[in-house]
Amino acid sequence: MGSRRAHLEKAGVSGVLVIGMLVALGFGSWSSLGVSVAPLSADAARMRNAEQLTALNISDATLKRRQFLKRSTTISFTAGTGGTVARWTVSLAEHPSWIIFEPEGPDHIHAMISAERIRSDLLLHPVADLPGATSCRIIREAKDAQGVVRAQTDCIASEGYRYDVVSLAVLTKDALESGTANVSFPVEPVAPSILASGQSGAEIVTTLQLLATGRSNFKGSGEGRKANVRKALNEHVNNVIVPKGATFSFNSVLGDKVSVSRGWHMALTIFNGVDLKPAPGGGICQASTTLYRAALQAGFPILAHKSHSLYVVYYEKYGVGLDATVFPGQQDMTFVNDSSGPLLLQSYNRGDDAYVQIYGIDDHRAVTMTGPYFASTAPKDLRKDNGHAIARNEIAWQRTVVMPTGEQKQELFVARYQAIPRSLAGRSPATTLHVRGLPDIASVVTVAENR
Repeated sequence: MGSRRAHLEKAGVSGVLVIGMLVALGFGSWSSLGVSVAPLSADAARMRNAEQLTALNISDATLKRRQFLKRSTTISFTAGTGGTVARWTVSLAEHPSWIIFEPEGPDHIHAMISAERIRSDLLLHPVADLPGATSCRIIREAKDAQGVVRAQTDCIASEGYRYDVVSLAVLTKDALESGTANVSFPVEPVAPSILASGQSGAEIVTTLQLLATGRSNFKGSGEGRKANVRKALNEHVNNVIVPKGATFSFNSVLGDKVSVSRGWHMALTIFNGVDLKPAPGGGICQASTTLYRAALQAGFPILAHKSHSLYVVYYEKYGVGLDATVFPGQQDMTFVNDSSGPLLLQSYNRGDDAYVQIYGIDDHRAVTMTGPYFASTAPKDLRKDNGHAIARNEIAWQRTVVMPTGEQKQELFVARYQAIPRSLAGRSPATTLHVRGLPDIASVVTVAENR
């Protein structure tokens, strides 16, 4: 008890205020803390009145503390154009040490929230949903039986975020003090990298940077299809090396045969353009679609690709109209590595989201994707290679690649289906996505209809 009293007196709080505060917080009574309870003289009465006033001030402070303990706030962390990348809900009930008592004059004390204590906690325990970037090292490289060069890495690289801890602490303090339920806070994306192994004769001899990320979603798939998606990503696409100048073939990374004996599951597959039948490997196209999106965003020349004949709802999220079907021996998805060095593909899933990341040597090309365009929303002058306008069963995207030399190439990528949902155009406005090589790599600008 004496140590608490001494600490408060050292902080500049008067003796009477110290005792009153300890009484209010339940650490004892006036008499137990050394205050006489004998009959009062006039001076003692005045002192007791001061003590009662002090107790009232402390009572106000403890009431404020109890009010603080009921408060919480949710912070939405945003990156790029304001898209939320994580949310953090924090309450003072979970962090009561953030509430402190501060003297205000010799006979008054008030409760407040300490930004410094929040900052200290954030340094010890960073926001869990905002990890830092994870870079990986190549351990070795080797060719498989199909001649595909593959790397063994010590991890899967992942993007991360950084933020100003002091600013976040102040924002959190202000939100909790004002009782604001929801606030936003900007964070900066941090790209990972791949470190070379140093292995003699290796394809990769320098650090590779993240060039592009493809993403798709397979929520709602059957268990067999989900298993095939994960197998294609984790066992076949992941850590494939594409040498400089080489043409990547998706079918080449699947191995010699797609069959149940090779670990593939039975799942629905499209046959003859309209028939759905179970077959080994149904769902592999989720991986080829995700890689196709990454290659598009990286700005590499696409040599072969074809959309599914039936509109597949799985591919709507993260890139409606940007899907690529494959079938060994019949349909492939290929692109050329026209960069100045080798590429490394890393692929994985987080829950029902599939990712393919392309690492390489950045030649500073800029890539813009504009779409999706439908027959009802496409500009009047937008034409396919055959001179025709976009048909009612087609979805188009326009890609612009600008090389460091200033050379510019525009291409139209058109997906053609048997039919598409009537409501799709209305809920899929055209946007311009600056996906590579520009300062704001995640910016989104709505494109006005031009009919």
